[in-house]
Amino acid sequence: MPDVPALLLITGLLVFSSIVASRLSSRFGIPALALFLGIGMLAGSDGPGGIAFDNAAAANLVGTVALAFILFSGGIDTNWQLMRPVLLRGTLLSTAGVVITAALVGLFGWLALGFPPTTSFLIGAIISSTDAAAVFSVLRGRGIGLKGNLKSLLELESGSNDPVAIFLTLGLTRLITAPEFNWATLLPLFALNMAGGIAAGLLVGKLAAYLFNRVRLDQEGLYPVLSLSLVLLTFGAAETFGGNGFLAVYICGLMMNGIEFTHKRSVVRFHDGLAWLMQITMFLVLGLLVFPSQLPAVAGPALLVAVFLMFAARPIAVAAALWGSRYSRQEKAFVAWTGLRGAVPIVLATFPLLAGYENSSLVFNVVFFTVLTSVLIQGSLLMHVARWLGVDAPAESPAAFKLEIERKGQTQGDTREVQVLPDMAAAGCKITDLGIPSEVVILLIGRGEEFVVPRGLTRIEPYDTLLLFGRSDGLREAVAHILSPALPPPRQQEDTEPLAALPLTTDEKYLSRHVVIVGYGRVGRLVAEQLEQRGIPYVAADQNRGIVAQLRALDKPAVLGDAANPLVLAQAHCARAAVLVIATPDTLKARQIADNARAMNAGIRIIIRSHSEMDTVLLADSGTVLLGEQELASSIVREAAASYAAGAGQPPSA
Repeated sequence: MPDVPALLLITGLLVFSSIVASRLSSRFGIPALALFLGIGMLAGSDGPGGIAFDNAAAANLVGTVALAFILFSGGIDTNWQLMRPVLLRGTLLSTAGVVITAALVGLFGWLALGFPPTTSFLIGAIISSTDAAAVFSVLRGRGIGLKGNLKSLLELESGSNDPVAIFLTLGLTRLITAPEFNWATLLPLFALNMAGGIAAGLLVGKLAAYLFNRVRLDQEGLYPVLSLSLVLLTFGAAETFGGNGFLAVYICGLMMNGIEFTHKRSVVRFHDGLAWLMQITMFLVLGLLVFPSQLPAVAGPALLVAVFLMFAARPIAVAAALWGSRYSRQEKAFVAWTGLRGAVPIVLATFPLLAGYENSSLVFNVVFFTVLTSVLIQGSLLMHVARWLGVDAPAESPAAFKLEIERKGQTQGDTREVQVLPDMAAAGCKITDLGIPSEVVILLIGRGEEFVVPRGLTRIEPYDTLLLFGRSDGLREAVAHILSPALPPPRQQEDTEPLAALPLTTDEKYLSRHVVIVGYGRVGRLVAEQLEQRGIPYVAADQNRGIVAQLRALDKPAVLGDAANPLVLAQAHCARAAVLVIATPDTLKARQIADNARAMNAGIRIIIRSHSEMDTVLLADSGTVLLGEQELASSIVREAAASYAAGAGQPPSA
């Protein structure tokens, strides 16, 4: 039995060292993945750590599981709208580009370096694909900004090119270890593998949307665990039925990015942290598996392979895949330079080891040296090359606060975040020109590190994040309007209610940190008068058209509608209000109004009018409840006590 405390101590030290190393990597410009590999090598049998580890099967298992979670994290953090324009070229890079790279490297190793043909082409197949972990880590971790859709192209390629590399590696391994193997039998299996992976990803992505929006779990922490189980389910189901698990989890992540579901923000953050843990674990294990003392023997030929890969094979493959596209020479050159190799080739290099191929050690060491060279040289110089080629752009600063509403209770609407990109027609438009359905409200606009309270004349800027609120069908139409290349004409609505929304000329003070009064009856009117005397802005909401029209005639902000409908509260800008006063006599409706308001604005203070002690008990957990008779008695006692104190308790003289 292993020494469990010692095992946990060593694991903790290695992970902690890797995290510290990631901080040093950003300071000195060295890719963190190279440092993770280095720590694993130092901890291995040839290093000062002295940890003996040569289990290729365990390394293969760790690498497979880790890569599945890394690809899912990359997918769920990728905006599908950004991927659509590069789908064709990204697909060519991840298929034809991989085959061309493998063939060129195989020919070079065979004809120039004298490797046996089978060994040479096996090395070419293993290092033919770019690595998702390396590309995601460098592009996202270091905040590299690129012009146009280069970043989307590179991320799509790295997330989807592993199936072809795996197909080539397994085919060549089978050909080497089983000479009677027929390549023709592998082609139908490859088609089934790709189709199965796509189907599994789409199916589980749809299932995830249903589960997250329909199943209510008691604990918020269970939602990330549910997503974790879906990753394992997707990968396992795809592989069990002959599909490609890596492609399946990436597509499942893309599907989940395109839908809104409960606790989406916490799920994305969870998988971002999990992806970093998987990267650290995978590179540490692969670093432990290598024997540094064996690398000098292959350093010469491996260095030549790395140089040929970076300066010949990859550029030729990129030129072929992007031939006839609108990408400039500088952009094609940068795509060629961003062909980072990482953990995937090292994981694939364990397949010949597991198959018992006689030259498997040579293959593994050449691949490892090539990967280390690629990460160190290409990863370290990536930003410098981008600037030299003129394809860099200012990195987009993430917002300090994310816009999100957690829905609870009986809320009758959903929320949706939409980011407006520079090439969308909505960029530069006024809100009144967007043409979104009237039942959908823009609650808030995130702009950099600030929030903007939306008004009709507010102009949408590139990279704004719009927080929409409305029913599902209206939200879908609104999102289609905003994301469309050219804005459709506004939808004509004959039943538009002019009193349902505040006028565009409403003063800013009524849109933020104000008081919302629901019910402008006898009590609501008295509350409004007291607020006016104190100079406190308020917005009234009432179902009586005559009352709302009268308030509008007096230039007092008011909206028409039943406040139990969240859209009415949204039109009163409850999401930015400081206080909500519920003066309606309907107890059940008051509770529903309070729940909806709390879902929109967790920090709002709610004051509710109550008519009986029973109502007070029912509404106790909805806000501050005031009973009329009790408040009247309290006022009388305060006045009596003041008078009594002023007279020191003496009766008046005759």
